[in-house]
Amino acid sequence: MHHLYFLVLPLVISFLTTPLLSLVARKNGLMDKPGLHKTHHEAKPLLGGLSIFLAVIVSVFALLPASPAVLSLMGGGAILVIVGLLDDIYNLNPYVKLAGQLAAAILVVLCNHASFSVLVEFTRRFYLPKPLTLLFIIGWLVLMINAFNLIDGLDGLACGTAVIIFAAMTVVSTLQGRGTMTALLLIGLGACLGFLPYNFNPARIFMGDTGSMLLGYLLGVIYLFVITAPFDVSLVLGTMFIMAYPATDVCFAIFRRIKNKTSIFKADQGHIHHLLLRLGLRVREVVLLIYAIDLFFASLAVYLLCASVRPLYVIILGIIMIAVVCALLVYLRRASAAKMNCSGEQRLSRVE
Repeated sequence: MHHLYFLVLPLVISFLTTPLLSLVARKNGLMDKPGLHKTHHEAKPLLGGLSIFLAVIVSVFALLPASPAVLSLMGGGAILVIVGLLDDIYNLNPYVKLAGQLAAAILVVLCNHASFSVLVEFTRRFYLPKPLTLLFIIGWLVLMINAFNLIDGLDGLACGTAVIIFAAMTVVSTLQGRGTMTALLLIGLGACLGFLPYNFNPARIFMGDTGSMLLGYLLGVIYLFVITAPFDVSLVLGTMFIMAYPATDVCFAIFRRIKNKTSIFKADQGHIHHLLLRLGLRVREVVLLIYAIDLFFASLAVYLLCASVRPLYVIILGIIMIAVVCALLVYLRRASAAKMNCSGEQRLSRVE
C-alpha cells in the first residue's frame, strides 16, 4: 500500500498541472509550430515537460529522504529542464544543449562516485582505466538523454515508451530489493501516466525538449543505480533489452548522419517512426506498434532476469536480436524508399 503513494501523488500532480501549463503556454505564445520534420499540422503548447518535472520533484521531496543520489538526480534534472525550456523558447545552439547535458551527467557522476565504484572495479578486469569508465558512464547518460529527445517525434511516443520502461525497471528494481530506486521509478511512472492522456494522439500538449531530455536522463541514471548494487553481468545485459528501442534509434541516427556526412545534431526523417509512417501507417498505428515492440523487449528482459539465464546465453540472444533489428531496419529503409518513389511516380503521372 505504501508504494501506491509513490505512484499516485505524481500522477495526480501531472494530471492536474498539465492543462494549467497548457493555458500558460498558449497565453505566452510558447507553441510548437508545424515544420519540415514535424507531423502535426497546427501549433501545440510546449510546456508539458514542466508538468512532468513538477510532479517528479514535488513527489521526491515529499516522499523520499534526502540523499546524495536523490539530490544529484534532481539537480541534474533541474539543469536539463532549464536547458530544455530555453531551447523550446529560443531554439538553442546544439552545442549549448550538449553542454547542459554534459553538466547534468557530470554532476551525477561526481556526487555518486562511491555508487559507481562497483562498475569501475568490474571494468578494471578488462584493463579499462577508471577515467575511461567514468567517461563511458557520462557518455551513456548523454546517449539516453538524446535518445528520448530523438524519439519524441509523434504524439505520445516518447512518453508511452517511458511508461513501459519505467514499469519494467520497477519490476527489476523490486526483484533486486532496491527500495529507493523502486520509489523513484514509480514516481517517474506516475508522472508520465498523468501526462500521457493529454499527449497521446491527437495530442493537446507536447512535452518539448524539457520533458524528453528529462525522461531520458532519469531512466539513464536510475538504470545505472539499479545495475551497480549489487553488480551482476546478467542484470546489466538483461536490462539492456528494456532500453532496446530508444537505444537502437539513437545509435542508428548517429550512424546514418555520419554515413551521410551530415552533422549528428541535424534533424532528419530517417528515424524508425518516420520509416513506418512512409509505409502508410497512421500516427496512432505507428505509436501503438512501437509500444508493442517496447513491451516485447521489456517482457523479455524481465523473463531473462527471473529465469536467471546465464550471461553467455544472454549475449548470444543479444547478438541475434541486433542482427534481426539491423535486417529489419534495412528492410524498412528500402520499403519506405520504394513507397516514396512509387508515390512520386503516381503524382508525376497525374500531373502529366
